[in-house]
Amino acid sequence: MNFEWFFSRKTVWEDCRKNKTLRTIVLITQTTIIFGLIIAFLTFSIGFGFKKIIKDKLLNIRGQILVHKNNSTKSNPFFSIKKKKFFKSNLVKQIHGISEKNVIVSTNRKIDRYIFKGLYEDYNPVFFQYFLITENKKKLLWNHNVILSKKVSLSLGLNIGSSIKINFMFFDKKGKPILFSERFKVSGLYETGISEFDDIYIIGNIKSIQQIYGCKKDLVEKFEIFVSYDNIEKKIFHKIPKEFSVQTIQNNHDIIKWINIFDVNIIVISLIIFASVTINMIVFILILLLERIKTIGILKILGAENKVIHKIFLFYIIQILIPSLIIGNSIGISLLIGQKKFHLISLNKIQYFVDFVPIYFKIYHIIIINLSVIFICFITIFFPSLFFIKKIYPIKVIEFE
Repeated sequence: MNFEWFFSRKTVWEDCRKNKTLRTIVLITQTTIIFGLIIAFLTFSIGFGFKKIIKDKLLNIRGQILVHKNNSTKSNPFFSIKKKKFFKSNLVKQIHGISEKNVIVSTNRKIDRYIFKGLYEDYNPVFFQYFLITENKKKLLWNHNVILSKKVSLSLGLNIGSSIKINFMFFDKKGKPILFSERFKVSGLYETGISEFDDIYIIGNIKSIQQIYGCKKDLVEKFEIFVSYDNIEKKIFHKIPKEFSVQTIQNNHDIIKWINIFDVNIIVISLIIFASVTINMIVFILILLLERIKTIGILKILGAENKVIHKIFLFYIIQILIPSLIIGNSIGISLLIGQKKFHLISLNKIQYFVDFVPIYFKIYHIIIINLSVIFICFITIFFPSLFFIKKIYPIKVIEFE
């Protein structure tokens, strides 16, 4: 058996049992490592969880870029969907033709203005995956079917299967508004958690708008373009037809700022955790070395080299570190799995856009955190112990004793 390992295993726990001060500092060190691991797991997982939710949800509520005709306010705003070929790019994920019209809805409970958003049936499927809260996903966008937000349905007193009368607004040559009424059936409900969207949008089939306004089936009013998070601030289009105007949705900058906040939080909290582990390990090794001065002197008298004694202290750390890593990993991973599966901690959906604390972690996240803690522990002990052991002379220890 390796002498260094045998000696350290036989003495470390016996010393802790006899020496109350050493026992206390070992307990504090182990507790620091355990809580450091747990907090690091939670910080990384929650931070990356929120980033993933923001990317997956907020960037799929609507396209990040809108394209419409320059003269849409003065003449016919419609154009052929075939013109989306001008906006295809390797930075673009999806392009969808849409039409948006101001409408008025009146029920026994309420009269209010909304925006009727007409979509083709192949519109971004991720939107319906995340935000549709009804089980029946078939026939949602059939002609004369509409999808209301949960908030609007409650305020209007409507539910799935209800009939809703929607008044579309036209303007004559003199600028006077003209209403055209059409009845629709509520086929589904959605909820994004974004009040700016849920409060005003009624989603329907673009064919309804085309029929009401007397347009051909291939005519749209806008292109809604989806890009990845990494491409939001890049210049997507270098050359487009002069008749079109490109508009970037304003809240994209807010989303980027929010994601950057999580990056900063992860870095700051991680630095605090690793700093506390580092300080605690330095204090621990100094106390351990002072407590073991006599042992170091005796080992040197018996002919032990500095590197042998140094290995003994490294094995001390390993025996204290391993139980801490096992306990910290067990508790931390259990908390992550519990939150991911059962959503134990809930949130205000209006403020955070999600009703529970999101968790996202990969095996390599856990490995990196563990390796970081192990690296810090060994670096903080390596140089102090090596320097301290070299400075201890057997004759001085005997005279001191």
